[in-house]
Order: sequence, then C-alpha cells, then structure tokens
Amino acid sequence: MRTPQGQSMGSGFVSFSSPERATRVVNEMNAKMVGSKPLYVAHAQGKEDRRARLQAQFAQLRTSSMNPPVV
Repeated sequence: MRTPQGQSMGSGFVSFSSPERATRVVNEMNAKMVGSKPLYVAHAQGKEDRRARLQAQFAQLRTSSMNPPVV
C-alpha cells in the first residue's frame, strides 16, 4: 500500500487461491525477518471479529492476573 505521494505504508494485502494455501503462508511466513523487521502475516478479519477476539483475550489476561497460581 502507498500514500498518495507514492511512499510505502509498510503493509499490504494478498489473496490466495485456497484457504489451505493461505493457512500455509501464515504458518510459514509470520514473524520471518525482512531486513531488520519481522513480518506480521494473518488471515483477514472484519473489524467486529477482531474487536471481539481482542476483548476476549484481554478479559482472559485480566482474569489470570487477578488469580495468580498458588505455590
């Protein structure tokens, strides 16, 4: 993706011919280093799906930090 001035925004989108190929690429390419930066590769998510997933993760973290394991 590029700005109106033609400068790279540092992100992009790719479409695959099958869900299996997309999953393979996510598994193989996520966190690979390109130069000095790691790639972030994930399946596309709608805004509401992403928000719900992040809220669930946050709630789980909050719950686990409030109840530390007893040793």
